[in-house]
Amino acid sequence: MRRLAPVAAIALAALLASQSAAAAQRQPREGGRGGTAAGASIGAEPDSPNPVKRTWDFTKRFGIPRFDAQDCAGDPARLEAFLGEYNARVDRFLAGPTDPKKLGLERRNYVKQVEGAARDIAAYAQAFAATGLRSPDSDVPPLEADLCRARAQRHALEAVRAGLAAIARVYPDMTEVAPQLAAADAALAGIGNDAGLRKRVVANRTESLAKVRMKPPLGSNPAWEKSLREGFARLVPGETILKLHLYSADWYVHRNALTGVPEYRQIGAWVATRRPDATCWITGIDLWQDFSGSGFDSGDVKLGQAPRQILCGNI
Repeated sequence: MRRLAPVAAIALAALLASQSAAAAQRQPREGGRGGTAAGASIGAEPDSPNPVKRTWDFTKRFGIPRFDAQDCAGDPARLEAFLGEYNARVDRFLAGPTDPKKLGLERRNYVKQVEGAARDIAAYAQAFAATGLRSPDSDVPPLEADLCRARAQRHALEAVRAGLAAIARVYPDMTEVAPQLAAADAALAGIGNDAGLRKRVVANRTESLAKVRMKPPLGSNPAWEKSLREGFARLVPGETILKLHLYSADWYVHRNALTGVPEYRQIGAWVATRRPDATCWITGIDLWQDFSGSGFDSGDVKLGQAPRQILCGNI
């Protein structure tokens, strides 16, 4: 292989270095619809003395930020750090020379983001308002899970509001911003602080709890009921059985798909109980019997449907 002359080698090295640096600086505008994603790095762009270049560098990364919940305990600190860095970038940009022509060309994009924020604000507000509400048959997560979901809506709204405020700083005459800022402020006021947030979520959960009822029995079989009561008492000795409703009118028999031979059969019931803390719950219990070739064995009693709280007065 022929060696390059010293001058040619130096020139080639300089060209490769410049291409590498340029590639490192080329980054797409982050986030959906021009927004900035909370999980992405938004480090400071190189600050050029050239107004056109620094305006281009800024606008290709600038947009309404989108904050995605990751961990309820860590999200507040993540949001604070993210928005601090976001606002610092706006401060740096506005403190230096800008290019009005480039900002004018980008204006339509930011108007679209501002108008699109209306949908996000409404969606986050509605999601918060419904947190804790559910159908009577739905599984009910722990209170902390609902509180975490409610806080996530507030965090997302705070990020959208910060983006709207930043656009208003970059485009002080953009009249489309003020109505959306007012909507974001109203939505955040509707959520309130942690105490207000908790109050709303607890009220929603209480409203949903009041609708829970024990379903009527699908059949009557004293022997089955006695067996299931005794089985539940063994499995959950700390709860007082108040009522048992069969949800089986007959045995459910599972057969082999190829031979048609029975493999097992099952019956079950809803059991309403009172716990030592005076709360009442509905739990499913099932009796499973395996087929032994000549008949079914005595079977095993197992807890079925997960416990759902019910007001004791509604049993």
